[in-house]
Amino acid sequence: MKVKFITTILFLNSLALMAQGSKAVMEIDYETKYVSDSLNKGNVKVFASTLLCNNVESLYCSNEAKAYYRGKSNETIKTNAGVIPKYPKAVESLYKNSSSMIASLPVGKYIFSFEEPKLKWNILNETKEIKGFKCRLAVTTTDTGDQFFAWFTNDISIPEGPFRFKGLSGMVLEVYNKSKTIEIYATEIRKSEEIIEPLKYFNEVKGKTKEQFLEARKNFHDNPSMYNGNLKVVDENGNDRTKIMVDRIKKINVFLD
Repeated sequence: MKVKFITTILFLNSLALMAQGSKAVMEIDYETKYVSDSLNKGNVKVFASTLLCNNVESLYCSNEAKAYYRGKSNETIKTNAGVIPKYPKAVESLYKNSSSMIASLPVGKYIFSFEEPKLKWNILNETKEIKGFKCRLAVTTTDTGDQFFAWFTNDISIPEGPFRFKGLSGMVLEVYNKSKTIEIYATEIRKSEEIIEPLKYFNEVKGKTKEQFLEARKNFHDNPSMYNGNLKVVDENGNDRTKIMVDRIKKINVFLD
């Protein structure tokens, strides 16, 4: 009976672990530099994200979004309804398992989730060293027609990288587009045993295809009230900030296509 009891407990523990997600083996911080105006290379936006991964599962998002959606945020704001967690500036994420790659991106007050198409890579002859790792260069053209280059290392034999830039034989440490208006590069690499699981969004819309997301975003750009509950976005002084919010979404999220 004791053996059976212990076996049952171990089985239940394994089910619980599977429900929560698997453990990461590695955590990589990335910094993204984005030039919102190709004619003004001095107008650079910089933001940080983190990749949790193992050989079959990964999550890429900002630490602020991860803390907020897991109810562990220490940043708060005062409102007329009391003190509430501060909404993160970057809420987008990408969760990958062995069968799919799900991107979650904001459109107004909603988060649209959809399956990202996998990228097809061509390996080039160039090599260089990044953070002590020997890297090779690869190139891909996305489904929206943009060309990206990625430096990856087989010294870390996990087919991962920032956002959708995955599927090579090793870890992607740097990514940039042809015009170099977008650059993503690893800033810190460390071991991790954190549980990997997708973010649980409050206002999630699950799309069947990426095309549905692109259409929704286009409609939102044309008519911000469509996905914003017919409400304007105002600041603490009552000034209309709807257009500012829309412009920010245009600048920050479009490159993720």
